[in-house]
Amino acid sequence: MEYVLLAPALILSMKYTLRLSLVLALVTFAFASGALAQPIGGPPPCWPPPCIPIDGGLSALIAAGALLGGKKALELRKSRNKVS
Repeated sequence: MEYVLLAPALILSMKYTLRLSLVLALVTFAFASGALAQPIGGPPPCWPPPCIPIDGGLSALIAAGALLGGKKALELRKSRNKVS
């Protein structure tokens, strides 16, 4: 008999928890979307438009590839000379 009396309280508690979670999620989303908004307009990020950053990491990668290729070519040349 007590179980029947506790069941409506449990359902009420679950509804309350769900509603509270939903309200908190909506309020959080509203403030978060306002904080992440950016103003409209402004100059382009770089001028003239074809701004392709080739400096830095890409030039280091090309240099490392050239060094590795040179090393492999030198090892291949030395191995061919030893065989002949």
